[in-house]
Amino acid sequence: MGPATTMTPDHRMSPSIDARPGHQNRLLIIDPHTGSWQDAAVADLALCFEPGDVLVVNDAATLPASLHGTTAGAPIELRLAGPPESGWAVLFGAGDWRQDTDTRPAPPPVQVGDRLRLRGGDVSVLEVSPRSPRLVRVEVPLEQLYAFGHPVQYSYMRRRLSLASVQTPYAGPPLAVEMPSAGRPLDQGLRAALEARGAAVLALSHAAGLSSTGDPALDAALPLPERYDVPAATWRAVQGARRVVAVGTSVVRALESAARGPLSGITELTLGPGVPLQVVDGLLSGMHEPGESHFRLMATFADPDLLRRAHRHAVAQGYRNHEFGDSTLLLPRSRRALSA
Repeated sequence: MGPATTMTPDHRMSPSIDARPGHQNRLLIIDPHTGSWQDAAVADLALCFEPGDVLVVNDAATLPASLHGTTAGAPIELRLAGPPESGWAVLFGAGDWRQDTDTRPAPPPVQVGDRLRLRGGDVSVLEVSPRSPRLVRVEVPLEQLYAFGHPVQYSYMRRRLSLASVQTPYAGPPLAVEMPSAGRPLDQGLRAALEARGAAVLALSHAAGLSSTGDPALDAALPLPERYDVPAATWRAVQGARRVVAVGTSVVRALESAARGPLSGITELTLGPGVPLQVVDGLLSGMHEPGESHFRLMATFADPDLLRRAHRHAVAQGYRNHEFGDSTLLLPRSRRALSA
């Protein structure tokens, strides 16, 4: 790995991209202990692992979590903020997927009892959260979502996303509001290569929530409480692993919640600089910008200044950002090496 030396000013990466197979993406490998990084390819990910390493993925399938409609005659978009049974959703004002979430107008104010006229049927506002007037509780039938809903869209994409295009290769229970995108590169071939190196790939389920709400105050509170389920077999493997690498920030949150409480439940755990990790050693994630909640969680694994410098390097090298972009691997030495 080369040291962090020449940098360029930071700016947003990949303003408009097409989805491509995840295993064709680039990989930035960051060593938190030496403060260095290496440019690599996701296709070579297996070479980073050894016998006894465990990678844990989030097998939650992505819901068609967006419904359009009106309230008081004004256009709105409703996006689930968790699994449908939780009832929580975020409201957006006029606009469509081509417009950046942060620049969309706010929705009309709503109160308990107001009707939201959504595609496929009306729903009533059951509760308005004190966190934000945009965060409401409603009851949207799963049948309505699958018949009339769409997956959450991203303005940086050149084309509208289908529901099939936002599923990981191993998607299972429909729980995620947005795709657990860190695992998108782990197709069957890459998982086979990891297992051939002696690394195990196991799963848990975590109801990954929204990455952006359009409300800066609510964004600052992300992630919201989310449901998780860590199978007993996955937990046993984690406890006996040489290194535990979470594939995605949702997996970090689920495993660290399990280490502090039950293997299944609702987590309100937030992670960031200074918060000790009890079971997770490394992280495979997307490219995240400073200021994002995902970047804050990444700073649990490495010094924030190192992450900012590595990010500037990635910008200069043309790495692709966001859910369909390139990958970052924060990889420590083995637990044995760290304790030696």
